[in-house]
Amino acid sequence: MIKGFKEFLLRGNIIDLSVAVVIGTAFTALVTNFTDSIIQPLIDRIGAGGDAEYGILRIPIGGDQTIDLNVLLTATINFVLVAAVVYFLIVLPYSKFRKKEEETVEAEVVLLTEIRDLLATRPGPSASERVTPDAKP
Repeated sequence: MIKGFKEFLLRGNIIDLSVAVVIGTAFTALVTNFTDSIIQPLIDRIGAGGDAEYGILRIPIGGDQTIDLNVLLTATINFVLVAAVVYFLIVLPYSKFRKKEEETVEAEVVLLTEIRDLLATRPGPSASERVTPDAKP
């Protein structure tokens, strides 16, 4: 049982996935800090964040309560940044690599098929006349 679990953990896909999760988590923290420290203050300035009572992105709904669209907008920008970077730096290059790899495999298969067909049509010695590497003259 432990041997099977060890084989499962050491498969390439699991290791790749775990590395991707660690890198993704670190990158998400980086983008979150970027949006919190740079984008959020800009949005707060537009939406009258901070000491201002109301703004474009803050809607009063009664009493002290407001609907604060600043946070939603910041989270949306955060998501778009992470999704764009993941797509352009991971998904797109990986797709190109896979397509190139498939084309290479297809070219090799075509070449090997042609060689096989040529060898099949070529007249050669009969099975009894073929020389094996172990045979001595």
